[in-house]
Amino acid sequence: MTEDDQIPFAGPSDEQQNQPAPDSGDTSAEADVASSASDPDDHAEESVEVNEPALEEPIVERSEQPPMPGGHDIAAQSAESGTGPTGTTDSSAAGAAASESAVPARTLYFLTNRMNLNGILSSRLVAPRESFQKYYIDLLQQTPGWVPLLRDAPTPAQIEAVTSEQGAGAPVLVEFPFDVLGKVKSDDPIVYVPAVALAEAVAIHFPSERDLREHRARGYSNVHPHDQLLRATPELFQSDASDVISLSPASPAPAIDWRSIDRVRGAINAVFASVRSGDQLVLAAALVGATKLPATVSVPAWFGWLDLDDHAAPDTRPKPDSTRPDHVGFRAAYDVLGDRDVSEAWSPNEVLDAVERRVRDAGLAADAADAMVQNFSRVRSIVNVEVDFEPFRPSARALVSAKALLLVLLRQELDQLLAWPDDETGADDATRVAAAALAGRLRGLARESTELRSLALDDLTAAWAVRVSCGGSAVLGKAQLVANSRGTSLKIGGVEVASHGALLPDLVSKYQKTAESKKEALRIKVSRAMGWPVEHRVRIPAGASVETNEALITIATSDEVFVEVAIDEDRFVRRLKSLTGSARRRAAEAFAARR
Repeated sequence: MTEDDQIPFAGPSDEQQNQPAPDSGDTSAEADVASSASDPDDHAEESVEVNEPALEEPIVERSEQPPMPGGHDIAAQSAESGTGPTGTTDSSAAGAAASESAVPARTLYFLTNRMNLNGILSSRLVAPRESFQKYYIDLLQQTPGWVPLLRDAPTPAQIEAVTSEQGAGAPVLVEFPFDVLGKVKSDDPIVYVPAVALAEAVAIHFPSERDLREHRARGYSNVHPHDQLLRATPELFQSDASDVISLSPASPAPAIDWRSIDRVRGAINAVFASVRSGDQLVLAAALVGATKLPATVSVPAWFGWLDLDDHAAPDTRPKPDSTRPDHVGFRAAYDVLGDRDVSEAWSPNEVLDAVERRVRDAGLAADAADAMVQNFSRVRSIVNVEVDFEPFRPSARALVSAKALLLVLLRQELDQLLAWPDDETGADDATRVAAAALAGRLRGLARESTELRSLALDDLTAAWAVRVSCGGSAVLGKAQLVANSRGTSLKIGGVEVASHGALLPDLVSKYQKTAESKKEALRIKVSRAMGWPVEHRVRIPAGASVETNEALITIATSDEVFVEVAIDEDRFVRRLKSLTGSARRRAAEAFAARR
């Protein structure tokens, strides 16, 4: 068996992906959806809009969603209104002094302690006890599956309940506008909701300036800045009311796997953290549900929302396409990593064992199963340091899913994975994005540094988490991709989550439209820029003497010597077609260069 047959990954790479990312705040790509292209066949000049999510229905239909305690079906109300736990409100309007009718604005409070507040800030979500990775006893302990929101300031007994555990810190009140409940109008002293997004909060109250200072003194890498919410409000913690209100939800809580929710959010975040170009943004758009994508970007058929979202019951999630080994391999790796926690235990070989078991159970055809065996065998040999890791090379046998899994097994931390230069890995765009999804899946969102997170995207995924916890749509949001000569941008639910440079052109089309008289010069220019072989032919005159050594050819003749430079056109076009990732970007730059 040859090395090439055995190892689809090894060998030199034509791909280097060190292109610096454009300013993500640049929204020029949205300014004009219509194409201003001078070349109608050049897809870098094409405008693309995606206006439909990949899914029209939630993954799980909750036709028998339990009613909210107290007779208030918040899920149904919020689905109608688009606000409350399943939507967003203008938090700046909340807490206004008084309306024209002199009715004070009503608010709701979530009572907890300072240590649990850190978990809320990191996840951007107020969710039940089960959502916390590190938890200190508070009111959530008494309401499994629910979040109790207080109508009035807490009683002394309630404050005692959230500060009783050693190390919990001072009591904290997170204030929300009353309209987080949607159309529900309740005078109950406590309202129970499945979850609420922190983006809805109008303030975070502490009992004293000292407690507030203590909170500010401690910085955490996984917490976004939030100073605008912080208040020292002693009067909210000085109620003299008797504690006669018991915490007793009237109905069973919805069954939500909050760990899975966090892992899905982590995968989404990591996908966008990995994006460094317009072409990679198209791949990210595909994974969050975009369907109308530019033809110049090769998007794997198995890149889709259902491959990231597994928050629902396993038997309701469509199985991967058994005719596509890459689809089976990615789904197996994604599912296995969702059950692992590097902070508790980590064994790459155990991960590989579990992935291979899932692949075997998928019922792949013989040739597809053989491809998976070869790829995972190669992965294992590299992980066990039996062979050296070398940059991936283009190969029909090398599967994106296997390459992506290998990168994550070698570098589990997302920051280390994304910092790994693509000219060292040889990863194409699809491999880079898929590897990021796996790494984000392994770590989740709440523990990830905000240096690799977007506040806007975090709040989008938090709103999604609230929505699915209330039985609403499982679609992340309507995806709108704009791609034209000025750049690419993606909006989800009307919120821009990424903006990058224009898509790369179709290089083969660009070459074929070049004037015949200029094609040879273009082949030479691009080949030299890419490091591809260029043939030099010397016509030796009759009677000339020729001497050669390792670095020099000497021709002695009285006649003129002519040197021809040539490149086989068919071979050149095949090389152009095989380019991906940063190698394709370098070739595009060579096309555009004056010399």
